[in-house]
Amino acid sequence: MATVLNRTTKALLVSVNTVDYPTIDWIIEPDLSAVAGFASKYWTITGDTVSLLDQAGRNAVDAAILSAQRDAIAAAMNATEDYARAFALVVLDEINLHATRITAILDAVDGANSLATLKTAVAAIADVPQRTIDQLKTALRNKLGS
Repeated sequence: MATVLNRTTKALLVSVNTVDYPTIDWIIEPDLSAVAGFASKYWTITGDTVSLLDQAGRNAVDAAILSAQRDAIAAAMNATEDYARAFALVVLDEINLHATRITAILDAVDGANSLATLKTAVAAIADVPQRTIDQLKTALRNKLGS
């Protein structure tokens, strides 16, 4: 049984049968003394030699990983921002719908010269129905990307 190191992925396997690991892809019994204590992302492999990147190289690896993480977070934020914007637009539409109804009621009060006229005017104002979750989902879908 031996230890093997993949030349590409830097996967380190212990206690394996070397026959199953061709030397074109794997280093058999690699000398890892030069990279002891460092993550494999900082290793470089030349032939069968495993060495440690210099500080500038390690900094470059860390910068590349940080950049990739930031890109992933930014992509997730874009999706979240799209949803939040769509939700805000749906809420705004609902607020405006209710504001329009209140304005219509106030206009009816201003124009009424009797209680009967007021009741007739208010009764003519369309009621705002309660919304269902399916209507909310449809409204959100319609606002996404707008």
